[in-house]
Amino acid sequence: MKKKNIYILIEMIRRELHGNLLLALVSLKKNFNIYISDTATFKYLLEKNLIAPGILHTKSITHGDAKSKFHQQLIDKNFKITAIDEEHGLLDNYDYKEYFISNRLSKKELSKITAFFCWGNYDYQKLRKYFNEQKFKFYLTGSPRSDIWKSKTNFKDHNNPTKTLNKPYILICTNFSFSNNINSYQSIINSKKKEGYYSRTPKLLKRDRDFYPYQKKLIKKFVKLINNLSRQFPNLNFYVRPHPVENIKFWHNKLIKRKNLFINNTGNASSWIKNCKLMIQSGCTTGCEGIMSNKIVINYTPIKYEGNGEFLKKISLNIEKDEKIIKLIKNFENIQFNKNKYQKILNNRIQFKKKKLAVENILSVWVKISKKLIKKKNNNVLIYLNLFVYENIKSLYLVTKLILTGKYKRIKIKLNYKFPEIKENILKYDIEQLSKNFNLNNNTKIKKLGKRLFHIH
Repeated sequence: MKKKNIYILIEMIRRELHGNLLLALVSLKKNFNIYISDTATFKYLLEKNLIAPGILHTKSITHGDAKSKFHQQLIDKNFKITAIDEEHGLLDNYDYKEYFISNRLSKKELSKITAFFCWGNYDYQKLRKYFNEQKFKFYLTGSPRSDIWKSKTNFKDHNNPTKTLNKPYILICTNFSFSNNINSYQSIINSKKKEGYYSRTPKLLKRDRDFYPYQKKLIKKFVKLINNLSRQFPNLNFYVRPHPVENIKFWHNKLIKRKNLFINNTGNASSWIKNCKLMIQSGCTTGCEGIMSNKIVINYTPIKYEGNGEFLKKISLNIEKDEKIIKLIKNFENIQFNKNKYQKILNNRIQFKKKKLAVENILSVWVKISKKLIKKKNNNVLIYLNLFVYENIKSLYLVTKLILTGKYKRIKIKLNYKFPEIKENILKYDIEQLSKNFNLNNNTKIKKLGKRLFHIH
């Protein structure tokens, strides 16, 4: 039987996979065919006319000629486009327009999509006001990621399962996207220049240039704190989780090797957050997830700097001194942490209602806009064969090129850190966990059609 198609594009697996898997599973209720893919794979199939029209759901509608051309191609081929900004950033009023709206959205790209899903009421009101002529395109749905955050779903980290930490542990999430990026600082700046970030927001260049030395100082403070804590509390485990874009080797080199100190950034952070005793971070959105998971969250601020995670400061224990953190851990049972107060502040930024999930809100919009879509079945066999040839030729080309450049290992990391190849059995396990915890149909079938393309039906 022919069904209408929905294509969900993922950029960062560790950030976006589980929320989008839940979105896919819920969408099966309305008899959709769901495909999950990275952008490069989907673009290849689109250009080869191997993909039937449907709804294309993307993680942002940022500026740029390449993205604009891609969106126009979709429109020309009778696709509908929906979006949510996975990097929306929990920013304050003073910089929301300057650093989020001006860089992440535009009237031009907004005109090409059918619906934009907002994380919470704050985004919804601000964006509708700023883009008044197209305000009807904004929907207050919430994010699929917040559905995961609030749930009791535990996912296995297949590279480093939680069972290895059999003692209570403190989770330390780092976010040094400038000072410890797998790419060089200058390459980040050059990339932003090329993509037009600094022309759209002139103040951003100065901010990024100031941010880099701040992070260089802050990361040294984190190293000192972590080494000190692992020494002070030998009966506690400390789990350091660097941001996906960070160079993990830095932490292995700088942190003292102790039996109670673990470093890993694979898998989804949710289960590690849900099972921790306490969270320590500095301006990282994992702090929001911690609050939604009913955890005590410390915002470590040893260096004063306006503009780094200002919103996180409102919903966390802001601590400057290492000694105070040590004292707090020693007296953990007596910590004064008003979770209800922080949750109320957070609720304005992250829409969440137990009775109706964000994924259900999004699905209701998809059902509405899909009425005029045609039902057309994809030839999965043809897709599989084309991708087999395409991916193997691409791999051979890259391996040859990388070996010749002498930078094989570093470039290989760059290629795989966002969307590494996932085994089918791992996705099946994750789907089983989601189906169980959200009371969904567990007869879901999944077929791997390429290294980064899955069919869920």
